[in-house]
Amino acid sequence: MRSRVLSLVACAFASCSLAIAAQTLPPASPLAACGDDKTSFDVTRGAIGGQVDPAPGKAMLYIIELADLNDKGKIGRPLVRQGLDGTWIGATQGFTYVSAPIDPGIHHLCSHWQSRLKRWSDQVSLNNFEAVAGKTYYFRLQIGYEAGVDGGAPAMIDLQPISEDEGRLLVSEAARSSSKPKS
Repeated sequence: MRSRVLSLVACAFASCSLAIAAQTLPPASPLAACGDDKTSFDVTRGAIGGQVDPAPGKAMLYIIELADLNDKGKIGRPLVRQGLDGTWIGATQGFTYVSAPIDPGIHHLCSHWQSRLKRWSDQVSLNNFEAVAGKTYYFRLQIGYEAGVDGGAPAMIDLQPISEDEGRLLVSEAARSSSKPKS
């Protein structure tokens, strides 16, 4: 009986030690949702719209970048890499979107500005969500501007979930982004 009690106490102590050790481990970097930082993309605009339903057993993800297409220069249309669970799924530029079929479960998103200028290349927006098979998820990427010369300069990005109604409307009006990693 005594050896049983000692065994139970030893197991309880070991369990508590493991729980304490797990709590003190440093958390994974929030930027782990992004892909390889050295990857750069070229983006071209595809057809407008083109929404598809999720495949059986999958969910569907759409990320729509909103930017002013009336702006003549590319500075008003930043190129933003879109990451999912540590892998780039593509990039957006201007009023474009990327989409990807995804497995059910918890996913982590990363929108990361691609620029040679440090001020802009530091801009990141992160989000996470739990996907359910058969559902479609929409995220809007907005570009924030600060007042300045020439009507302002892009200053930040913000990735937020949106309703299905708004998502379907934005995808129907946006161009599909066709992005390829630069060689």
